[in-house]
Amino acid sequence: MNERGYTLLEALFQLVVFVIFSHIFILIMLWFTEMKSTVLANEHTKWELFVYDMNMYFVDVTSFEVDETNSKITFQTTDGLYSMERYHNIIRKQVSNFGHEPLLIGIKTCKFFYENEELRIVVEFPNGISKERTYYVPIKEK
Repeated sequence: MNERGYTLLEALFQLVVFVIFSHIFILIMLWFTEMKSTVLANEHTKWELFVYDMNMYFVDVTSFEVDETNSKITFQTTDGLYSMERYHNIIRKQVSNFGHEPLLIGIKTCKFFYENEELRIVVEFPNGISKERTYYVPIKEK
């Protein structure tokens, strides 16, 4: 049998193999974390585009109303009568009760709250992500 024992060269070789595997493990974990945040980016991107679009509509508002279920808002501007509501799994916009323009697709719930000229929109996505935004909507005199 071999009676030479455990050499320093064998120990260094095992240390190098261990370091290589640990670096590969760290890279895999970093890649997994990046992929996880990229998968969630879809909801974040849709939300930010929706927020930007909504900001454009609240100019020259002369009247504003939220229905009793907090799922629909109706407001009058110089351009016409707008209504935005949750319709199945989307938030849609209608102008003068015509049309069906989707503003945000793939939602679970949506609530509108209006108080002291501030509109708060709370949206929950099917994967559990919840988003909220508050807008200042002043009512102009006719």
